[in-house]
Amino acid sequence: MADSDPKSVVARFWELYNTPEGITRTPELCAADCVHEQAANLFSPAVRYVGRRAQSDRIAGVLAAFKDWNVTPHEIIAEGERVAARYTWAATSKVAFGGFPAGGRLRMDASCFFTVRNGVIVNVSDIGGTIVLDDGDEHR
Repeated sequence: MADSDPKSVVARFWELYNTPEGITRTPELCAADCVHEQAANLFSPAVRYVGRRAQSDRIAGVLAAFKDWNVTPHEIIAEGERVAARYTWAATSKVAFGGFPAGGRLRMDASCFFTVRNGVIVNVSDIGGTIVLDDGDEHR
């Protein structure tokens, strides 16, 4: 990777996350023993994934449940090996769940905290906000 500084690695992660082909490559940016912790949300209880295989399995779940997703980072702030990002996630659900209809466009504002060492992500802590039907309101 040409830019292995922490902020560039995280920016690349979000760039890859935005396409069905790219999202499957995000584990390549992670250490073999990367820890990914995701706070409880409408989709699942709190979860801790360890390793690239677990990350790939999580991605398979995303691909099965959603289409047309987009992550829009609003800020990416780095200090040393730590990177904080505030972002908006939006996607169309393929299945009904949590009171949302299949085909519903969902949106969630969230924060994600990364640790990047030697050009690879070693830790991710993802904290999602409230999931809502996306009505196009851009108030954030």
